[in-house]
Parts: sequence; structure tokens; C-alpha cells
Amino acid sequence: MLVETGDRTVQRSYTKLLPTHVDADPLVSLTPNHPAPPIIRYGYRSFDRQWIVADVRIGDRLRPPLWEVSSNSNLYLAAMMTDQIGAGPSLTVSGYIPDLHYFCGRGGKDVMPLYRDAKAEEPNITRGLLTKLGRQLSRPAPKPEALAAYVYAVLSSPRVQERFAEALKTPGPRVPMTADAALWDEAVALGTWLLWLHTYAERLQDKAKGRGRYVPFVPGLDWQEPVRTMPETPKDLHYDAETQVLSVGDGRVGGVAPEVWEFTVSGMPVVKKWLAYRTQKGAGKATSSESALDHIRPTAWADEWNDELLELLRVLTLTVEKHAEQASLVDRICDGPLIPASELPKPKDTERKPPKGE
Repeated sequence: MLVETGDRTVQRSYTKLLPTHVDADPLVSLTPNHPAPPIIRYGYRSFDRQWIVADVRIGDRLRPPLWEVSSNSNLYLAAMMTDQIGAGPSLTVSGYIPDLHYFCGRGGKDVMPLYRDAKAEEPNITRGLLTKLGRQLSRPAPKPEALAAYVYAVLSSPRVQERFAEALKTPGPRVPMTADAALWDEAVALGTWLLWLHTYAERLQDKAKGRGRYVPFVPGLDWQEPVRTMPETPKDLHYDAETQVLSVGDGRVGGVAPEVWEFTVSGMPVVKKWLAYRTQKGAGKATSSESALDHIRPTAWADEWNDELLELLRVLTLTVEKHAEQASLVDRICDGPLIPASELPKPKDTERKPPKGE
């Protein structure tokens, strides 16, 4: 089933979206012999990876600039740049192209790739900033990943929103830049680990530094009973803080800490929302949309969701265990020597624009 909207018609041809998508002829002209478009991972919401048909002819206004810089070396950072930030992290990350509302399902459309090209040769960083930071810290210019890690260590900490709640009523996160080289190194190390963890160990791997190919196991966190019947609505999801048991329909997961169940991104309860999207009724737009497409829902619990839910719970468990360390780091940075914004270069208008495709 396809629904034509505005200029999205079956008669129109489009520029190909991905190198693997070799055919962008009008849909009306396709035959069974045409190659199928790829189905790939994308970031649906913070900490929620889903799948998409990577075909510009049927996607809802897919953004070519983001797709053109996609690679295993890129990271996509997301924040609330035009709306007030709520409790929780001020910044999240995806290893895959994010949805328009990736940050928390409202706003958060501002996505910042680390690189402006798929080869990861052109950093999406103000020209001269890395060199200036190196001089301020009395060391060589840091790599783009180090700056991303520093920013992530600070802004992914709920402490920022707690400490600057009044200032953050004005939209847009701000990053305190330390002039202390030791604090910089500490933040980069912690931020790199968090970026690795929050991309489900698929980015920034370094086995020698404890960042392997898989999200670490958490003792005691596991399925007690498998899901046999898919939950019909979010009302079929229950959490018992006393026993630390999460019930998903007729399935049960033990060892879920209250802080994990309550973890939010600017008001979005991550675990509850992740599960709600995987009920028969769904959540968000799927529950109220008049489009028949939005009411096509799965009727059975997919086996891979068992592993993916455990991965999510492990990621969040390890995340909340770092909150105290992050909060201490944020406080020490803010209370220590800082680099004034006036001493750092400002981006030019051309640097704020998306890169032009090849």
C-alpha cells in the first residue's frame, strides 16, 4: 500500500539515495525484476534502533545531506536546539541516520554529524577550533572524535540540566570548555566510552581499552519468562520497583533497576516508549493517524526483540551507573578554569550549511 502526498507520486523519478540503490525510476514503471532497495538500520528515537526501506521514492522526505555522509566512521549527535530541554541528557547519539524527531519524539530535529563526508575526512567542526583548543590545553590539536567525546561526556549528563535548569529555559545546549588538560583527558575518556556504549558498541571500538564488539553483560539482568503473546497496548507493560521485574505482556525481565525504568530524555521515558512502539496498538502517531499505513502493525513479538530489549536495558544500566561520575566531572569542569567563548573561533555561515552532494 502506498499513499501519495504532495509531490510524492508514483509517476515521479528521483535522485538515488544510496550507492546501493541503483534504480530511482518512477515506482509506476517498476517490474518484479527491478532490484529491491536496501533495508537498513536507522535511529528512530534516542536509544531505539529500527529498520527503514532506504528508498527516497517511498520514504517520508528523507534528507539526502544526512544520507550522503553516512558511514561506519560517522556519529550523529542530536539535541533540542530550538525548544526547551527537559530533564535528562541534553545530547544523545546515533550510529545511524536519525529520524526527524530522534531526540525525544518532539522537536530534536537538529542533527549534527561528526563529519561532513562519508570518508570521514572533513570534520563538521568550526575551522580552526581544534587547533585553538590544542593551544589552550598546551598540546597538539585534538582529533574530531576527542572533541565529540568531551562534549558528550558533559552534555549527556543529567547534571547539566539540573545545574543550569533556569539558563536552559532559553533553547539550545551550551558547553563549558575546560582549560584544565587533566579534566579534558578525563572527559574525553569517559565520553568516548559513553559514545561507544550508546551506539550499542558499534562505533569507537577499541578492545585494548575495554570497548569491544558487544554491549557488556550485566549480572542479574535477564529474561525470567519469554514473551509468548505480544502486548496489545502499552497498558500491558508493568514494572515492579520492589522486585525489579519488568513485565512485557506475559514475559518478564528481572534485574531492572528503578533508575533504568525511569530514565528519560527530555521527558521521554526511554524504556516505556521503546516497548510501547512494539505493541500491537503502537504509540505516538500510530495510535491517532488517519492513514491506513500507520495502522499496519505487527501481531507477534519478534524474536530479535528479546535480545534488543536486553541490550537496551544493559546500556541504560551501565549509563546510570556512570551518572555520579559524570556529575562530579561536570561540577569540576564548571567550577574550574574555563576557556572563554570569545577566545574560540565562530563558524562561518558556509560551515553551518549542509555539504553539497557529489
